Amino acid sequence: MTTPRPHLIIALLVALSAPANAQPATPKPLIVRVLDVGQGDAILIQNGGSTVLIDGGPNATALGNHLDALGLNGGTIDAVILSHAHADHYQGLRELFATKRHITVRFFWENQDVSANSTLQKLRDSIASRVHAGSLTYRDTDDPCANGKPLCVVTLKGGAKLEIMRPDPNGQDPNNRSPALKLVGPDSASFTMWMAGDAERDAISFFDRAPYHPNPGMKVDVLKADHHGSCNGVSDAYLDLLAPSLVVVSLAGVNDYGHMHTQAKAMFRKHHIPWYRTDRNGTITLRSSGVPGEKFTVDVERKGKSLSGPGDKRSKDPSCTAH
Repeated sequence: MTTPRPHLIIALLVALSAPANAQPATPKPLIVRVLDVGQGDAILIQNGGSTVLIDGGPNATALGNHLDALGLNGGTIDAVILSHAHADHYQGLRELFATKRHITVRFFWENQDVSANSTLQKLRDSIASRVHAGSLTYRDTDDPCANGKPLCVVTLKGGAKLEIMRPDPNGQDPNNRSPALKLVGPDSASFTMWMAGDAERDAISFFDRAPYHPNPGMKVDVLKADHHGSCNGVSDAYLDLLAPSLVVVSLAGVNDYGHMHTQAKAMFRKHHIPWYRTDRNGTITLRSSGVPGEKFTVDVERKGKSLSGPGDKRSKDPSCTAH
């Protein structure tokens, strides 16, 4: 992949981000949509004119429907982050590069691990083409700010901050090469959210002991469940560190993995954390006004909280704590 040009790296800091201590004169609402894309992840973040997409789900049609509904065709997506090299996270992202959509993608992060998957290579070819044309900057999540530091903070135009944290360099499979992302609203006391792709227990243990842990820290209001509600993506220690008041889960109602796992649901209940899930609730929309003291709100397409689904099973994974 072509190395990003220096002037484009500066553009990230000037155009997408504000100075580290800057805040907009008027608070700008932060909207996070956990899109219903089936068995996969796709999370759209909008704040003050900045748009960020984390993962793209398992197929282009599903993501394309959301692009149409949200009026994103012909516009700009400032930052795209692919959590890891599995098709249920990257396949839909190819739709961003469809000529008919006329979407400008300014920055793209992924871990750049070698992959024999031909469909991922097609996505990387599309990225490389735009890098060559000078319209896109490509970043490695192992060096997210291209300065050797493990943490990169991207400040959106409305004052929200997205903290991109380097993944475990020794992760043994794509899931455990997912970076941790922490979204902090314009008013940090009103909204924070943690997203870590399909990170499993080895990776979440790394998050705890990584050198960047003390700052920004891990406590959040909302947790996007690791690995679609798998029991190998959660632990008592993880929930104690994050201390979320809500979990959101992206998955298909009937899937080949038994998600959400019975053990994961039991653990959320043990910690008194309710959840919403895209297979039962549809797209989950989180809104924070940015006004100090105002709590964030949650809207779902279909009502119900802490629901079970038709595909939920008890995992036989020996790493899952028995309940």
